[in-house]
Amino acid sequence: MPFTKLEATLPINSTKTNMEEDKNEWKKQENKPFSNKGNSEKTPSNFLRYSGMAMQMLGTILVFTYAGYKLDQWQMNKTPVWTLVLSLTSIAASLYLLIRSMPKVK
Repeated sequence: MPFTKLEATLPINSTKTNMEEDKNEWKKQENKPFSNKGNSEKTPSNFLRYSGMAMQMLGTILVFTYAGYKLDQWQMNKTPVWTLVLSLTSIAASLYLLIRSMPKVK
């Protein structure tokens, strides 16, 4: 028989009270934080905040370093003066902005 009818058997709560209990369980699960390890609810927003800061630092450093590299190519420098100056400046600026954006300790 190539075409056999397959039936899935699932336990079905046919009473109205069981259906309401299932609905209440779904509502409880919707209000839970992302992790079940007992962490505070601020964990996902802190993670996103700090990873955003890291991406901003990385982007700033890469853009300034690339600009220094292109300036060195344009001026045909033997030593990469602009690459060094702009990359170190971008690292200092990124650290300054990172420290300034951190919450103050009471």
